[in-house]
Amino acid sequence: MQQALASNLTITGDILKAKALNFATQLQTTTFTASDGWLSKFKKRYNIKQFIKAGEANSAPLETLEEERVALQEIIEQYDLRNVYNVDETALFWNLEPSKILSDHYISGTKKSKNRITIVLTCNADGSHKLPALVIHKWQTPRVLKGIKKDDLPIWYYWNRTAWMQVSVWRDYLNKLNQLMRR
Repeated sequence: MQQALASNLTITGDILKAKALNFATQLQTTTFTASDGWLSKFKKRYNIKQFIKAGEANSAPLETLEEERVALQEIIEQYDLRNVYNVDETALFWNLEPSKILSDHYISGTKKSKNRITIVLTCNADGSHKLPALVIHKWQTPRVLKGIKKDDLPIWYYWNRTAWMQVSVWRDYLNKLNQLMRR
């Protein structure tokens, strides 16, 4: 199990039971069944708990990370930090309730809201310039923005059916950024 986790493999209870049955067969044990009870006791004995995988840290190509970092630093060295920008995109699930609550008894949950907006934030390396946030909403004109010109907002507002970043939005954003840089 430790080798599998070190290799970033996913391990489930069913996988553990199948592997245990495989070992039992190799050891010529015929009475072992790898039941749910066995799995529960095995997890308790070795302090194995279920976790939710979070984040995207393992998506990075770790083998070439240092090499790429050095190459990027060599490129950035040619510019003033005020001319080096970083862009990051995140989702805001604005209608999502917390999944953990305090209570003196069990509380049934409700279906999780998937209402979201995408937010793109950009600033330069020395922190002296922050661009307006780019916001992608699901609707062209949400109720709260009725009668308001989107050009008057302190954000760059876009919309599409999924509220996700799309190539057309990204191109327009890069064109706006390029115009700002030219000025």
